Amino acid sequence: MQLFHTSPTEISKITEAGRFGSFLFFSSHVYTMTAGEALVYSLDIDEDSIIDAGRLFYHEDAEKLRPLVAELAARMDIDEATAEALIEESQQVHDLDGIDMEDAADLSWDVQHFTARAAALLDFRGVAVSDEQGTAYLIDMLGRENEMVRE
Repeated sequence: MQLFHTSPTEISKITEAGRFGSFLFFSSHVYTMTAGEALVYSLDIDEDSIIDAGRLFYHEDAEKLRPLVAELAARMDIDEATAEALIEESQQVHDLDGIDMEDAADLSWDVQHFTARAAALLDFRGVAVSDEQGTAYLIDMLGRENEMVRE
C-alpha cells in the first residue's frame, strides 16, 4: 500500500526523540497540518505489517502489552481497563472525567504513541489509528529513511 507523510522540513534522519519516538504519521492521501509549504514523502509498505488499533488486544500475543497498559494507567492515574480502552481507541481521552480540555489534545497524542508502541511489541511495523482526517498510520521509520521517497 502507498502512504504519504508531509513535513515542513526535509527528513534526513529518524531518531527516537520527540513525542512519537521513531514513528511518523502517514495517510493514504496527501494532507498537511502545517502552515506554509510542506514536503511530501511517499512510502510503499506491506499492508500485513500494519495492525488496526482495535485489534491489538485480540492478537495471540496480547499478553505482551500488559506492562505497556500498566505504564499508561500509572501515568494517567486511571485503571488498566481504561488504559487498554484508550490504547485500542474504544475510548477517547476527551471522554474521561477529570481531564482538563486544555490537556486532552496532548494526552491524546501521548496515547497514540502508546498505541504505536503496542503494535511494535506485537512485531508490527505500524498501526492504523483514527484522527481528525480519518484513518492515519503511525509507522516506525527508525533506520528506514531511505524507504521514503520525496515527491
